[in-house]
Amino acid sequence: MADDGDAECSFGERIRELRKEAEMTQREVAAKLEIDFTYLSKLENDRGETPGEKTVRRIAELFDADPEELLALAGKLPDGLRERAQKDVRFARFLRRLPDADDAALKQIYKRLKIDEPPAK
Repeated sequence: MADDGDAECSFGERIRELRKEAEMTQREVAAKLEIDFTYLSKLENDRGETPGEKTVRRIAELFDADPEELLALAGKLPDGLRERAQKDVRFARFLRRLPDADDAALKQIYKRLKIDEPPAK
């Protein structure tokens, strides 16, 4: 598997890391996000469903983190992706083939679309 962009940690591990870097407690973060701290605890421990896109974006904003990184770790895809695939069969076929693409092919796609590597942590 490619090492470029592969998740080094889970969604929960990443938000815990961000929270600790911000020197905030779970209760403080939960209050700012207007969620229950027990839900945040479950998220940090990768238990239960990941939050919706709106909540993930709020978490990213709170910690000044890359929302695309957190959305990817949470397994969230843009709504427009599904809509485009429903309207464009060729695009849908492209998406279905992506998981089997080798590293070289993916790097070419990234380069063509001007997708930079994520910054080092």
